[in-house]
Amino acid sequence: MIEFVRNNARWLLACILMYFSSCFGQTFFISLYATEIRTTFNLTHGQWGSIYAAGTLLSASAMLIFGGVVDKFQLKKVAFFVYVLLGILCICMIFNHSIWLLPIIIFGLRFCGQGMLFHLPAVAIGRWFGRNKGKATSISVIGFSIGEATFPIILAFIITYVGWRFSWLFGVIVLLIILPILMNLLSEDRLPKSIELKSSSQVGLDNKHWSRKEVLNHWLFWSVSIPLLMTPIFSTAFFFYQIHLIEIKNWNMVNYFSIFPIYTISSISALLLSGWLIDKLGVSRILPFFLLPQSIGLIIFSFGETYLIVFLGFIFLGVTQGTAMTIGGTFWPNYFGTKNLGSIRSLSTSSMVFGTALGPFLVGQILDFNISYNLILLGMSVLSIVSCLSLFITMSKVPNLK
Repeated sequence: MIEFVRNNARWLLACILMYFSSCFGQTFFISLYATEIRTTFNLTHGQWGSIYAAGTLLSASAMLIFGGVVDKFQLKKVAFFVYVLLGILCICMIFNHSIWLLPIIIFGLRFCGQGMLFHLPAVAIGRWFGRNKGKATSISVIGFSIGEATFPIILAFIITYVGWRFSWLFGVIVLLIILPILMNLLSEDRLPKSIELKSSSQVGLDNKHWSRKEVLNHWLFWSVSIPLLMTPIFSTAFFFYQIHLIEIKNWNMVNYFSIFPIYTISSISALLLSGWLIDKLGVSRILPFFLLPQSIGLIIFSFGETYLIVFLGFIFLGVTQGTAMTIGGTFWPNYFGTKNLGSIRSLSTSSMVFGTALGPFLVGQILDFNISYNLILLGMSVLSIVSCLSLFITMSKVPNLK
């Protein structure tokens, strides 16, 4: 592992920085402003969830259209454009006072952050690292985990002193610092090769490179994509409404967020372990089981009332989150090849973004009907278990490709 990191430090760091920068469009980041935004624009849970869903759905649609640009243009050029646009959108959050512009800004943040800055490093890793994709993904996604662990604490401090609007200037400053570093890292192309296998010649099922149209017409894509949606739908909904969870459980917010690093530690641990396991055993051996920890975590939060419950629940949710990230970076190139990876991966990224829109929208509407949030969490757990069974059946019907 040490030798792998040393030999590929330049490109791994570039991917780490892109994953880290994606945080400014992620649900956990935007949800930190949920109370302030709802208060400022006089929105109910359902209305705010609908606005968030509308912007995110537009983002999912845009990913289908623009996700393939990385197949046609240099990664460096695409990344530069995305960073500049994301910085402008952070500035827009500072000055926007119109509820009509809010969905458009949310769309931009979600498209650039959660969409493109998760998509670009994933495509790059799929092409660059051959059979070491799992290992490279597990290292790179640590960038996202670092942001997830530190931003809530940093933003809570900044918001206290400058207010929620001008705290978005923090995002602009961070992006301006990272952009020139990233451009320098990407100025040298990495040859698409690994010790074991050239990435440029890696094929998928039936020993060929698949086109996006062929992938859409194949049953495996749908059989895997639908269960994979359980993580973005449920984890996004959970964190989007975590303030509501704190309220109904009568937990202290400071105590709750002081336990949150356990989630990050669990996620990073799962990232590193799952990356090694996937490279060694194959993604098909891991895929059917990755949702089980999520189902356990959701059950724990549904029935529990103590801070021990928060501790245990975060451990299980973190395991699924970390494993899901390595699975997403390895499954698509393994089974459909690398030649059209940008356009193919945009399908899964778009589906993931769609899932993150669906979760907050559905839960917000259900909450407006005064249905217990504990019951909602239990329902999520049951669906996660059903998805595990579905993935087990699916992967038993295809070869274990590495």
